[in-house]
Amino acid sequence: MKQSSPARGGGFSSWLVRGLSRLVLLLVVFVIGALAMHFGMHAEDRAELQARQSRIESLQAELSRAQADLAAQRSEAEVQAGTQRVLQDRNAELQQELGRTRDQLAFYEQLIPPGPAGAVAVRAFDIQADGEFLRYRVLLTRNAAPQAEPFKGRMRFVANGRSQGKAVKIELSPPVAPAAGEAAASAPGADPLALVFDQFQRSTGVLQRVPDLSIQSVRLEILEGDTVRASQDADLNRAVSDHAGVLP
Repeated sequence: MKQSSPARGGGFSSWLVRGLSRLVLLLVVFVIGALAMHFGMHAEDRAELQARQSRIESLQAELSRAQADLAAQRSEAEVQAGTQRVLQDRNAELQQELGRTRDQLAFYEQLIPPGPAGAVAVRAFDIQADGEFLRYRVLLTRNAAPQAEPFKGRMRFVANGRSQGKAVKIELSPPVAPAAGEAAASAPGADPLALVFDQFQRSTGVLQRVPDLSIQSVRLEILEGDTVRASQDADLNRAVSDHAGVLP
Protein backbone atom coordinates (compact mmCIF):
# COMPACT_ATOMS: atom_id res chain seq x y z
CA MET A 1 0.00 0.00 0.00
CA LYS A 2 2.69 2.46 0.80
CA GLN A 3 4.41 1.69 -2.49
CA SER A 4 1.40 2.63 -4.70
CA SER A 5 0.91 6.23 -3.37
CA PRO A 6 3.80 7.77 -5.24
CA ALA A 7 2.58 6.21 -8.49
CA ARG A 8 -0.83 7.68 -8.02
CA GLY A 9 0.63 11.04 -7.25
CA GLY A 10 2.77 10.92 -10.38
CA GLY A 11 -0.17 9.92 -12.57
CA PHE A 12 -2.31 12.79 -11.37
CA SER A 13 0.46 15.26 -11.98
CA SER A 14 0.97 13.98 -15.48
CA TRP A 15 -2.75 14.16 -16.18
CA LEU A 16 -2.87 17.73 -14.84
CA VAL A 17 0.08 18.75 -16.94
CA ARG A 18 -1.46 17.22 -20.03
CA GLY A 19 -4.77 18.93 -19.33
CA LEU A 20 -3.16 22.30 -18.82
CA SER A 21 -1.08 21.85 -21.95
CA ARG A 22 -4.17 21.08 -23.98
CA LEU A 23 -5.95 24.07 -22.48
CA VAL A 24 -3.05 26.34 -23.26
CA LEU A 25 -2.93 24.91 -26.78
CA LEU A 26 -6.64 25.56 -27.23
CA LEU A 27 -6.21 29.10 -25.97
CA VAL A 28 -3.31 29.69 -28.36
CA VAL A 29 -5.31 28.30 -31.27
CA PHE A 30 -8.30 30.47 -30.31
CA VAL A 31 -6.16 33.59 -30.04
CA ILE A 32 -4.49 32.89 -33.36
CA GLY A 33 -7.88 32.30 -35.01
CA ALA A 34 -9.29 35.47 -33.50
CA LEU A 35 -6.30 37.47 -34.65
CA ALA A 36 -6.47 35.99 -38.13
CA MET A 37 -10.18 36.77 -38.36
CA HIS A 38 -9.58 40.30 -37.10
CA PHE A 39 -6.78 41.05 -39.52
CA GLY A 40 -8.65 39.33 -42.32
CA MET A 41 -11.70 41.52 -41.80
CA HIS A 42 -9.55 44.67 -41.68
CA ALA A 43 -7.72 43.58 -44.81
CA GLU A 44 -11.05 43.31 -46.63
CA ASP A 45 -12.02 46.76 -45.33
CA ARG A 46 -8.75 48.23 -46.55
CA ALA A 47 -9.19 46.62 -49.95
CA GLU A 48 -12.74 47.98 -50.18
CA LEU A 49 -11.53 51.42 -49.10
CA GLN A 50 -8.76 51.38 -51.69
CA ALA A 51 -11.22 50.30 -54.36
CA ARG A 52 -13.60 53.12 -53.45
CA GLN A 53 -10.76 55.68 -53.44
CA SER A 54 -9.65 54.45 -56.86
CA ARG A 55 -13.24 54.80 -58.12
CA ILE A 56 -13.48 58.33 -56.72
CA GLU A 57 -10.20 59.30 -58.41
CA SER A 58 -11.46 57.84 -61.69
CA LEU A 59 -14.73 59.78 -61.43
CA GLN A 60 -12.88 63.00 -60.59
CA ALA A 61 -10.63 62.57 -63.63
CA GLU A 62 -13.67 61.90 -65.84
CA LEU A 63 -15.40 64.98 -64.40
CA SER A 64 -12.32 67.12 -65.10
CA ARG A 65 -12.23 65.91 -68.72
CA ALA A 66 -15.96 66.64 -69.13
CA GLN A 67 -15.52 70.14 -67.68
CA ALA A 68 -12.55 70.77 -70.00
CA ASP A 69 -14.58 69.59 -73.01
CA LEU A 70 -17.48 71.82 -71.99
CA ALA A 71 -15.19 74.85 -71.61
CA ALA A 72 -13.64 74.13 -75.04
CA GLN A 73 -17.07 73.83 -76.65
CA ARG A 74 -18.20 77.09 -75.04
CA SER A 75 -15.04 78.85 -76.23
CA GLU A 76 -15.51 77.46 -79.74
CA ALA A 77 -19.15 78.53 -79.71
CA GLU A 78 -18.14 82.06 -78.67
CA VAL A 79 -15.53 82.19 -81.44
CA GLN A 80 -18.07 80.96 -83.98
CA ALA A 81 -20.62 83.48 -82.73
CA GLY A 82 -18.04 86.28 -83.01
CA THR A 83 -17.06 85.15 -86.49
CA GLN A 84 -20.71 85.02 -87.49
CA ARG A 85 -21.27 88.57 -86.19
CA VAL A 86 -18.22 89.81 -88.13
CA LEU A 87 -19.47 88.11 -91.30
CA GLN A 88 -22.95 89.55 -90.80
CA ASP A 89 -21.53 93.07 -90.33
CA ARG A 90 -19.32 92.66 -93.41
CA ASN A 91 -22.27 91.37 -95.42
CA ALA A 92 -24.31 94.40 -94.38
CA GLU A 93 -21.46 96.72 -95.42
CA LEU A 94 -21.16 94.97 -98.78
CA GLN A 95 -24.92 95.23 -99.30
CA GLN A 96 -24.78 98.98 -98.61
CA GLU A 97 -21.76 99.41 -100.89
CA LEU A 98 -23.50 97.41 -103.61
CA GLY A 99 -26.57 99.64 -103.27
CA ARG A 100 -24.46 102.79 -103.54
CA THR A 101 -22.63 101.38 -106.57
CA ARG A 102 -25.92 100.54 -108.26
CA ASP A 103 -27.21 104.04 -107.56
CA GLN A 104 -24.03 105.55 -109.00
CA LEU A 105 -24.25 103.30 -112.03
CA ALA A 106 -27.86 104.31 -112.62
CA PHE A 107 -26.89 107.96 -112.18
CA TYR A 108 -24.05 107.77 -114.68
CA GLU A 109 -26.18 105.78 -117.11
CA GLN A 110 -28.62 108.70 -117.04
CA LEU A 111 -25.74 111.04 -117.83
CA ILE A 112 -24.82 109.21 -121.01
CA PRO A 113 -26.38 111.29 -123.76
CA PRO A 114 -28.71 109.66 -126.26
CA GLY A 115 -27.83 109.77 -129.87
CA PRO A 116 -25.21 108.32 -132.15
CA ALA A 117 -22.08 106.67 -130.82
CA GLY A 118 -19.42 109.23 -129.99
CA ALA A 119 -21.85 112.07 -129.25
CA VAL A 120 -20.52 114.50 -126.61
CA ALA A 121 -22.72 116.52 -124.24
CA VAL A 122 -22.13 119.20 -121.63
CA ARG A 123 -23.94 117.90 -118.55
CA ALA A 124 -22.97 120.75 -116.25
CA PHE A 125 -21.20 124.09 -116.54
CA ASP A 126 -20.58 126.34 -113.55
CA ILE A 127 -18.54 129.56 -113.65
CA GLN A 128 -18.04 132.18 -110.93
CA ALA A 129 -16.11 135.42 -110.59
CA ASP A 130 -13.16 135.37 -108.20
CA GLY A 131 -11.33 138.70 -108.24
CA GLU A 132 -9.45 139.02 -111.48
CA PHE A 133 -10.19 135.41 -112.37
CA LEU A 134 -13.15 133.25 -113.33
CA ARG A 135 -13.36 129.78 -111.80
CA TYR A 136 -15.17 127.09 -113.77
CA ARG A 137 -16.37 123.54 -113.31
CA VAL A 138 -17.40 121.34 -116.21
CA LEU A 139 -18.88 117.85 -116.49
CA LEU A 140 -18.87 116.21 -119.92
CA THR A 141 -20.30 112.88 -121.09
CA ARG A 142 -19.89 110.88 -124.25
CA ASN A 143 -21.95 108.07 -125.73
CA ALA A 144 -18.90 105.96 -126.50
CA ALA A 145 -19.19 102.68 -128.35
CA PRO A 146 -17.32 99.67 -126.92
CA GLN A 147 -13.63 99.70 -127.78
CA ALA A 148 -13.99 103.20 -129.22
CA GLU A 149 -11.02 105.53 -129.28
CA PRO A 150 -11.00 108.26 -126.58
CA PHE A 151 -12.40 111.64 -127.47
CA LYS A 152 -9.65 114.17 -128.02
CA GLY A 153 -10.55 117.81 -128.14
CA ARG A 154 -10.40 121.11 -126.37
CA MET A 155 -12.61 123.49 -124.37
CA ARG A 156 -13.15 127.05 -125.54
CA PHE A 157 -14.69 129.76 -123.35
CA VAL A 158 -16.24 132.80 -125.02
CA ALA A 159 -17.35 135.73 -122.85
CA ASN A 160 -20.40 137.79 -123.88
CA GLY A 161 -20.41 141.26 -122.42
CA ARG A 162 -19.87 144.96 -122.96
CA SER A 163 -16.68 146.92 -123.33
CA GLN A 164 -16.65 150.71 -123.75
CA GLY A 165 -20.40 150.65 -124.30
CA LYS A 166 -20.31 148.03 -127.03
CA ALA A 167 -21.48 144.41 -127.03
CA VAL A 168 -18.49 142.17 -127.57
CA LYS A 169 -17.51 138.50 -127.59
CA ILE A 170 -14.03 137.69 -126.37
CA GLU A 171 -12.35 134.30 -125.97
CA LEU A 172 -11.06 133.74 -122.45
CA SER A 173 -7.79 132.00 -121.67
CA PRO A 174 -6.18 130.55 -118.56
CA PRO A 175 -3.72 132.83 -116.76
CA VAL A 176 -0.08 132.50 -117.71
CA ALA A 177 0.89 131.89 -114.06
CA PRO A 178 -1.28 129.55 -111.94
CA ALA A 179 -3.88 131.36 -109.84
CA ALA A 180 -3.92 131.02 -106.07
CA GLY A 181 -5.00 127.49 -105.10
CA GLU A 182 -4.37 126.09 -108.60
CA ALA A 183 -1.63 123.60 -109.48
CA ALA A 184 0.74 124.28 -112.31
CA ALA A 185 0.43 122.37 -115.59
CA SER A 186 1.70 118.81 -115.49
CA ALA A 187 4.29 119.51 -118.16
CA PRO A 188 5.74 122.65 -119.75
CA GLY A 189 3.57 123.75 -122.65
CA ALA A 190 0.61 121.56 -121.61
CA ASP A 191 -2.79 122.93 -122.59
CA PRO A 192 -5.04 123.15 -119.47
CA LEU A 193 -8.11 123.24 -121.73
CA ALA A 194 -7.26 120.01 -123.60
CA LEU A 195 -9.65 117.04 -123.30
CA VAL A 196 -9.00 113.32 -123.55
CA PHE A 197 -11.68 110.98 -122.16
CA ASP A 198 -13.86 107.96 -122.92
CA GLN A 199 -17.27 108.46 -121.27
CA PHE A 200 -16.93 111.06 -118.49
CA GLN A 201 -14.75 114.09 -117.98
CA ARG A 202 -14.81 116.45 -115.00
CA SER A 203 -12.69 119.57 -115.41
CA THR A 204 -11.99 122.52 -113.13
CA GLY A 205 -9.78 125.55 -113.62
CA VAL A 206 -9.47 129.30 -113.85
CA LEU A 207 -9.68 131.83 -116.62
CA GLN A 208 -8.14 135.29 -116.79
CA ARG A 209 -10.66 138.15 -116.82
CA VAL A 210 -10.28 140.83 -119.50
CA PRO A 211 -9.83 144.40 -118.20
CA ASP A 212 -12.71 146.84 -118.87
CA LEU A 213 -14.99 143.95 -119.88
CA SER A 214 -18.31 143.58 -118.11
CA ILE A 215 -19.17 139.90 -118.59
CA GLN A 216 -22.83 138.92 -118.74
CA SER A 217 -22.46 135.25 -119.70
CA VAL A 218 -19.86 132.75 -120.82
CA ARG A 219 -20.32 130.19 -123.53
CA LEU A 220 -18.49 126.85 -123.27
CA GLU A 221 -17.72 125.13 -126.57
CA ILE A 222 -16.32 121.61 -126.92
CA LEU A 223 -14.11 121.45 -129.99
CA GLU A 224 -12.87 118.44 -131.92
CA GLY A 225 -10.37 120.00 -134.21
CA ASP A 226 -12.21 123.09 -135.48
CA THR A 227 -15.67 121.50 -135.13
CA VAL A 228 -17.94 122.41 -132.20
CA ARG A 229 -19.32 119.14 -130.82
CA ALA A 230 -21.26 120.59 -127.88
CA SER A 231 -21.85 123.92 -126.14
CA GLN A 232 -23.48 125.39 -123.03
CA ASP A 233 -24.05 128.96 -121.79
CA ALA A 234 -23.69 130.07 -118.16
CA ASP A 235 -25.01 133.40 -116.88
CA LEU A 236 -22.26 134.96 -114.81
CA ASN A 237 -24.79 136.86 -112.68
CA ARG A 238 -26.34 133.55 -111.51
CA ALA A 239 -22.93 131.88 -111.75
CA VAL A 240 -24.50 128.47 -112.25
CA SER A 241 -25.94 126.62 -115.24
CA ASP A 242 -29.29 124.92 -115.47
CA HIS A 243 -27.53 121.58 -114.95
CA ALA A 244 -25.27 122.63 -112.09
CA GLY A 245 -26.99 120.16 -109.79
CA VAL A 246 -25.13 117.40 -111.61
CA LEU A 247 -21.81 118.72 -110.35
CA PRO A 248 -20.64 117.36 -106.98
